Amino acid sequence: MRVAVTGATGFIGSHVAVALAKAGHQVVATGRDPSKVPALGNVPGIELARGDLSDPASWSACLKGCDALVHIALGWGDTGIDMLRNDTEASVRLFQAAVDAGIGRIVYTSSTAACGEMAALNREDMVPRPMDFYGATKAATESYLRAFAHRHGISAHVVRPGYIFGEAIVEGAHGQPDTRFRDICRAVAKGEPVKLVKHDGTQFLHAQDIAQVYLALLSHEPSPTVHYALSREWRSWTEVAELACEVAGKRTEIVLEDRGYGSSPFLFDVSAIQNDLGLSFGNLDRLREHVRWELSRS
Repeated sequence: MRVAVTGATGFIGSHVAVALAKAGHQVVATGRDPSKVPALGNVPGIELARGDLSDPASWSACLKGCDALVHIALGWGDTGIDMLRNDTEASVRLFQAAVDAGIGRIVYTSSTAACGEMAALNREDMVPRPMDFYGATKAATESYLRAFAHRHGISAHVVRPGYIFGEAIVEGAHGQPDTRFRDICRAVAKGEPVKLVKHDGTQFLHAQDIAQVYLALLSHEPSPTVHYALSREWRSWTEVAELACEVAGKRTEIVLEDRGYGSSPFLFDVSAIQNDLGLSFGNLDRLREHVRWELSRS
């Protein structure tokens, strides 16, 4: 299958592009400036192309001859109008360009932020109640993709990632953008206190694992679908700090700020990726190896 991947020079996008190519797909890896990660173009099965959400004219060449579109790129904005223009409208224009190019399958990257106000256990069939403009643009774009699926008969799939971590997949590519892993490991390496929030955590998922979700959705039926993509295991940032201490062979003070987070976390139901795609992910070994990598850089 020939697959166009938007945002392929970014963190998640680069992992997805490489995973699809290794699985035998021909990947058109797009970004605003694809030349910034030249090593991505050296992976067999990947060709680099310019594709910019702010420039609709850039998509026709990228999408030509493709069977599927994997949309990971994000158009950011500080206001509701900016997010509407830069991400939702831009994504809808991209979907239309894909349909016009004869593409029959679209996989869209949403977010757990589309869920918004959370319950004790959050499922894909719950009505989205976004709490910020980022969540609102993701929920809105999901709805547009669903409408495209019904109007044009395409296969449409939504991935809602949570916290994705990991290392760069090729030289020059992005690694985990959040600094918390780095900050924890640097503090441990220096023997300084690690400052965290009590009961703060998430269902951490490694970038190589979420890439398998996208790969599976390229052949999944029926349509349209929505899948949460997180680990089945919730872990606290305190556990991450303890892993760093274990790997480093050091003990340091962990200082916890109490912000009123309850001891029972909000969870996302990931049974759908197991039932539909045969995928279920732990995270302990991945987290241990990631802090080992971060410590090696400290």
